[in-house]
Amino acid sequence: MIKSSKRFALTLVLAASFLSAPTAFAAHSPQGVAREVRLAADIGPDQAAAIVRDQTGGRVLGVRAVERNGRVIYRVKVLKDGHVRIYHVDGSSGNILG
Repeated sequence: MIKSSKRFALTLVLAASFLSAPTAFAAHSPQGVAREVRLAADIGPDQAAAIVRDQTGGRVLGVRAVERNGRVIYRVKVLKDGHVRIYHVDGSSGNILG
């Protein structure tokens, strides 16, 4: 009886570690960080792109969410007049940072 209880407990521990491993990996992978960052922002990447596009008149090449000092910042890459420029948009206010 004791042997089967130990086996059952060991099975539970192993199952819990296998089930939590993908979650732990996803939280530390670049995709997991971006997913968590996106959830913490008041605006999304599409809104950040639209804000920069409206302000600059350029073509948005890409948007990436990053965390800086506990805040969500969107890094928006724009092509305008043959030059690529990077703009940073606050994920809470939607303001373009200088």
